[in-house]
Amino acid sequence: MLALPATLEAAVAAALKDVPASQWMSAARALSERYRAERTGGERPLARGAPAALGYAALILPAAFAQLHGAMAATAARIPDWRPTTMLDLGSGPGTALWAALEQWPSLGTFQAWEREPAFITLGQRLAAAGPRPLARATWRQIVLDGPLPADTPRYDLVVLGHVLNELDAPVRQRLVAWAWEHSAGLLLIVEPGTSAAFPVVRAARDQLLATGARTIAPCAHDAPCPLQGDWCHFPQRLERPAFQRRAKDASAGSEESKFSYAAMARFGTDPIWGRLIHQPQIHKGFAELVVSSRDGIVRPRVFKRDRERYREVSDYRWGDALPTPVEPTPPTAKE
Repeated sequence: MLALPATLEAAVAAALKDVPASQWMSAARALSERYRAERTGGERPLARGAPAALGYAALILPAAFAQLHGAMAATAARIPDWRPTTMLDLGSGPGTALWAALEQWPSLGTFQAWEREPAFITLGQRLAAAGPRPLARATWRQIVLDGPLPADTPRYDLVVLGHVLNELDAPVRQRLVAWAWEHSAGLLLIVEPGTSAAFPVVRAARDQLLATGARTIAPCAHDAPCPLQGDWCHFPQRLERPAFQRRAKDASAGSEESKFSYAAMARFGTDPIWGRLIHQPQIHKGFAELVVSSRDGIVRPRVFKRDRERYREVSDYRWGDALPTPVEPTPPTAKE
C-alpha cells in the first residue's frame, strides 16, 4: 500500500483550505467527467485556472503519484545502481513526478519543471516549497509543449513524460518524443493511465524510440515490438487515499488501485530478464496459470497443484513482477 509523502499531503491539504471547499469540489467534479472521457489528442487542457488546479490536486494528483511511483519503482528495480542527478519533467502539472522521482532516486539534486498552465506552476511551486530542499530549488518554466521548445536545453539524466502524450495530436506526440529523447542523457520515462485508449500511445512512443536505438529497461523483457494482441499492458499500484481525495470522490473506501502503462527507455542496457507478469496469477482448480510477456512472446505457463513447491511459488507472484528465468510449465498427465 502506497501513501502520498506526508509533506506533500499536508501541503495539498493546506492549499485546499485557502479557498471555499465548494470551489475545488465543483472543479473536481467537472474534471472527473472530462478525465473519464476518451482523449484522442488536441483537446483543450484538462484543467485551467486556480480552482481547476486545486480540483486536480484533490482528485487526480494522488492517483497520478501512484502511477508514476509504480512505474519508477519498477524501472529502478531493473537498474539498481543507476544514480541520476538531473531531471526534466515535461508537462509537469503541479510537480507530481518531481515528488515521485525524488522518493525513488534521492541522488537527484537538479529539477526542471515545464508546464503551460500558470495556475499549475503557482500551485507546484507552493507544494515544492513545503518539500525537501532539492524540490524547493526546482526551476519552473512556462512552456507549451506543442510549440517550439527552447533550443539551448541541455541533456538531463532523467526525462519524464507523465500523463502528457495522450493530450496531444499524433504528429505533436512524435515530435515531442523525439525531442525528449534527444535531451535525455540517460533514461526517458513515459507514463500514462492504464487504459485501453492510452496504452497504444505508450506502445507507439516505444516503437519510435526503438527505431532510434533506445534500449528497453521496463516493462518489456526485450527490444522487439510489443507482442500483445487484443489486450493492453498495464499494471496496478494500490494507493491509500488521503482525506481530501475521498472527499473529492465522495468515496468511503480508504484505498484504490490505480493502474498505469509505461515505457522506460534508456541509452544503456541492463541485465536481461525472461519476462514480466502482465496479469495477476490466475488460480484455477488444480493449477495456476501465468500470463507473461517474455522474450518468447506472450506465454501462459501452467503449474499444477501436484507440483506443490512450484505451485506455491507461482501462486505468490504478483502482477508486474519481473521474472529473471523461464517458468517451466508442469507436464500434464493424461487426465489433465
